[in-house]
Amino acid sequence: MDRKMLFVYNPTAGKEQICNKLSEIIQIFCKANYKITIFATQSTGDASKIVSEHGAEYDCVVCSGGDGTMNEVASGLMQLKHCPVCGYIPAGTVNDFASSLKIPKIMTDAAALITKGSIFRCDMGKFNNRYFTYVAGFGAFTEVSYQTPQEWKNALGKAAYFVEALKHIADIKPHHMFIECDDGTVYEDTFILGLVSNSVSVAGYKAYSKKNIKMDDGKFEAIFIRNLKNPLEIQPVINSLLSKQLDAEQILYISSSIINVSSDDEVSWTLDGEDGGVCCNVKIENLKQALPIICDESAYTEVSCNYIDLKE
Repeated sequence: MDRKMLFVYNPTAGKEQICNKLSEIIQIFCKANYKITIFATQSTGDASKIVSEHGAEYDCVVCSGGDGTMNEVASGLMQLKHCPVCGYIPAGTVNDFASSLKIPKIMTDAAALITKGSIFRCDMGKFNNRYFTYVAGFGAFTEVSYQTPQEWKNALGKAAYFVEALKHIADIKPHHMFIECDDGTVYEDTFILGLVSNSVSVAGYKAYSKKNIKMDDGKFEAIFIRNLKNPLEIQPVINSLLSKQLDAEQILYISSSIINVSSDDEVSWTLDGEDGGVCCNVKIENLKQALPIICDESAYTEVSCNYIDLKE
């Protein structure tokens, strides 16, 4: 029996490579007996809207685009009573989420994986009333992804983020915050950066030791960098991040299923590299194993807290 697929793609993601591969991708799905409905996004919010309104009518919802497109599709799926299986064909500049799940960068290979891969039940993040797949962040450099012009991303790749970052390095504003974990522990300090993550890779770089990251354990890994008062405090932080030990005095590293953050002033957040809004109080909650997504079984040993076969 034919299976019904909703295929949502962003035609402008990355270097617009989906436009050259669309026919091949559709053929791969057709050979696997999928009956396909295709939707091309035109503006921000399109993917989330189409998935939330019609995703329940399909056996599988596949998206192609960057981390922002994946965020929109996953956000739409989270609004459904029964979440269909999700597939992802990465087509953006960095594709952190796909990298963590070992989803192939070659688009036709990713499409083929969707037809034969295994279902991994991945944690999702809830940020107040919004969602994210792999990271919520604020502060230094976190605004760079959505402020970087698309044509820069297409031409320069990862380097585009750092070109834009250099323009904003003098604008880093510290925030006095209270950070509460699921065990009731509260940290009070002034921070210039925060990353609450469920991913091996953030901004194209592996910030954590792989052994610490399980994407289905119901826990976030979070890094908060305290205010750096002088240049001498910068180098220990850099060394700690490069070594992945995260033991510098200016780094707060926590693991928690719920993180409440309150600030004395309004803070600009990003969700999966896209604009997450401005707020003083946020509740960040891990939705354990909420997103059924197709990936290669080879990813399980790195990102799953239990190495059982999740194939249905």
